[in-house]
Amino acid sequence: MIHSARGGARALTLVTALAALAACGGGDDKPKEPQAGPLPPGTQPIAATSRFPAPERTANCYASPIRIVFHSQMEWDAFWKDERRGCTPPPVPPGVDWGKDMLVFAAMGKRMSPQDSISIDGAGMRNDSVIVAIRRWMLADGCTGDQAKGPVFPASLVKIPADTAHPLRFSEEHRKITCDQAATARQ
Repeated sequence: MIHSARGGARALTLVTALAALAACGGGDDKPKEPQAGPLPPGTQPIAATSRFPAPERTANCYASPIRIVFHSQMEWDAFWKDERRGCTPPPVPPGVDWGKDMLVFAAMGKRMSPQDSISIDGAGMRNDSVIVAIRRWMLADGCTGDQAKGPVFPASLVKIPADTAHPLRFSEEHRKITCDQAATARQ
């Protein structure tokens, strides 16, 4: 069979369009929720039993943008008692054994969109390091989205197996929530 260059280009365009449509989940008119990418190599998803509610924020006590690991009760208390935070240390979540576990905390600080979020989604070993995978979602610039009744303070808290022999590194995936996705989420 002989194909012209123009016919081959049309066929390639059609195949590309069909592949893109399949990747988007079909042809319905609703935008899909943003998809998170795969976890980094060597990491595994955080088990539901290892996820905890982030410490409750009060008018005087919240975490600015931070990524931190706690290896002991002393580190946990010192972080929350810091004079810039002015907090009473929240209780350590039940089931944390400092001899076997460490807590990882990630916070975005003060945000004005309730759609902004952060999640610690995976952890594991890669080469000589413990890798903690964080995913952060933020409403795109210029989108109105839902307006919070005040600031929000997205945070995530998980436990992972204790490891003091290897350095710990954070791997972050940052995603923008488009205006269309924000409008669909409100419906």
